[in-house]
Amino acid sequence: MIIQNDVLRSRQNPTVKWAASLSTKKYREEHLAFIAEGDKLTFEAAEAGLPVTHIFVTESRIDGIKEKILSAFCDERYEKCMLITVSDEVFEKISTEMAPQGIISVIKYLDFFRDMDIIYKEDFFLPRTERAIALCSVRDPQNLGSVIRSSVAFGVDHVVLTDDCADIYNPKTVRSAMGSLFRVKVTRVGDFGSFITSARENGRRVFAAELTDGATPLTSLGAQDTDIFIIGNEGHGIPSELSAMADGSVYIPISKKTESLNASVAAAIFMWEISK
Repeated sequence: MIIQNDVLRSRQNPTVKWAASLSTKKYREEHLAFIAEGDKLTFEAAEAGLPVTHIFVTESRIDGIKEKILSAFCDERYEKCMLITVSDEVFEKISTEMAPQGIISVIKYLDFFRDMDIIYKEDFFLPRTERAIALCSVRDPQNLGSVIRSSVAFGVDHVVLTDDCADIYNPKTVRSAMGSLFRVKVTRVGDFGSFITSARENGRRVFAAELTDGATPLTSLGAQDTDIFIIGNEGHGIPSELSAMADGSVYIPISKKTESLNASVAAAIFMWEISK
């Protein structure tokens, strides 16, 4: 690890400006890097062996946490990782948190997250042993992060997204996932209809999670661990053309006192069902 001993105090420092730019999707994609804030995410990134390139720590915290950082990042893969001490003012420029913890890591894009366009039967990427959940137009990054966190809790290996879902590297997604982001595969599919068709051709049942005429209550479905449930946008649901391509529609029976469930809560219930 490369230790920069001088405290950075200028918000106009090129490295500071670069790190701060990663809060914006445009620059994350340009630099293929994202930020993870806080002790938990930083040390879980090290434990997972992720490509951490920079660690920014406030000067008020560096003395108390420096040895722990050096111990966690002692592997040779981190020999070029930079440990940089910054003033509180500079840290606030980089941070997106309301109550920052004084440590931020910069991590390169992860190779177990990928984008695909059209999927054909022979290119289907989910082996029979992988449990999966699918999200359609879930644009709230906190909901996306919560689904990823639940997927790890319930033993779901893969999260499949339409290309208009929230950015997986959005700081709110990363924060909501709470380290689970580093333990699950994520695939974003441009032609989501091809994913549904390919999944069914490979022996998977695919269900649209929605309350429509003829929909089956989840309690009566007899869910299997190979089933894939599509969770839709909270406001607009799942497009009818995608629902028509699925094996059917399934709903979660709930009290008449409430209209619907949050997308991440609904996803967690479906994942719990297939985990049984």
